Amino acid sequence: MSALVLGWPSLIPVSLLLLGGMYGAELAFDDPALDGASPFFAAGLLVTAELGYWSLEERGSVQADAGESFRRAAFVALLALGALLVGSLLLVLTDGVRAGGLAVDLLGAGAAGAVLLVVVVARRAGRRAETRAG
Repeated sequence: MSALVLGWPSLIPVSLLLLGGMYGAELAFDDPALDGASPFFAAGLLVTAELGYWSLEERGSVQADAGESFRRAAFVALLALGALLVGSLLLVLTDGVRAGGLAVDLLGAGAAGAVLLVVVVARRAGRRAETRAG
């Protein structure tokens, strides 16, 4: 809030870091099995950051185009929805990894293979770029 009152954008990340740190400390001390609210908390932090920066930008004297506020609000909402979906997916994957079993082993082997494939393709692309430039 002080970031908005004082108009200092550099304070927004500090406040979000404090909020996230307090949430992390609460999880560390409370030791829950798996907190289902964490994707919502992460999406809330993202929306808080976006709206904080947006409100600081609105203090300027430049007039936005008609409908720009609606488009930006829709973008922030979609961003929050995306963060919520990714956070939920990570929570489900974490729960699956904790469960263990053959499916998790296969998933890990597939992920390792995908990383290896990406490295090989990136190396080949890098070599091609070097030969073209050289």
